[in-house]
Amino acid sequence: MLMSNNAAIDFLKEWYGKAKSFIVSKGFTALSSIVIGISLWVLGYKIAAGVAFGVFLTKNWEILKDSLKK
Repeated sequence: MLMSNNAAIDFLKEWYGKAKSFIVSKGFTALSSIVIGISLWVLGYKIAAGVAFGVFLTKNWEILKDSLKK
């Protein structure tokens, strides 16, 4: 399925907006730790990936807790 140039640009803009809003809402630490965790999991380093996922969950918990306090 091929997209026209406008549809492809709109699709990329939509995904860029989603990624940007994720980074703003979750923070760079959460994003980088989830990417590192997935990469380590795929490469077979499951314990190190668990640590990275733990950082991701901890960071998200802090963000959720701070948003509920407001």
